Amino acid sequence: MSAPQPDARAIAIAVGEPLAEAVLDGVASVTEAPVPGMPVGVAWRVLSNAGPHPQQRIVGAWPDGSVGVLTADQAAWAELVAAWGARLRDPATARAYVEAYLALTRGAMVAVRVVTDVADLPWRPGSASEEGAKARLLADAPDMAPVEEQTPDGFHVELVLVVDQRLQRNRFDVRPDGSFAATSFQVLAEGLPFPIVR
Repeated sequence: MSAPQPDARAIAIAVGEPLAEAVLDGVASVTEAPVPGMPVGVAWRVLSNAGPHPQQRIVGAWPDGSVGVLTADQAAWAELVAAWGARLRDPATARAYVEAYLALTRGAMVAVRVVTDVADLPWRPGSASEEGAKARLLADAPDMAPVEEQTPDGFHVELVLVVDQRLQRNRFDVRPDGSFAATSFQVLAEGLPFPIVR
């Protein structure tokens, strides 16, 4: 089963100005954002490089043809998943589904990145306190290996994320239908000299 590509007018209404004009003029690109375990075409990346700053929104396409923004809206994601239903059949698919959820629902000005090793961490020159936080982290680096395992009710996924200037371990208990039974996170380090998103 596939979702039909939403029409430009529905996308424009969902994203609003100033991105709507770029959508209607054909300046913005609209490309599928695949979601493992869900039908083809349920999420779309809308990107315009016109103007002084690139603009991007992620939108979801509902079975009734309506379109809504998923960027910074986890409740909209839950509604989209409930409308289509996910089919998570194994731990690897559950992990990929969680990674798509994180990427597609993050705020436009929030840096979120999955990391699996200290070597994956992005650094920039920092202040004295930031460099101190970095040194403490590197002196006693946490285990950053992802976890993906089957549970009696679905799957358990753990990922270490860069979220703005902190490093955190996020835990997700996800059911086979894509709904989350529980989520939590633990801050591993903060005030780190990671690149700043503006």
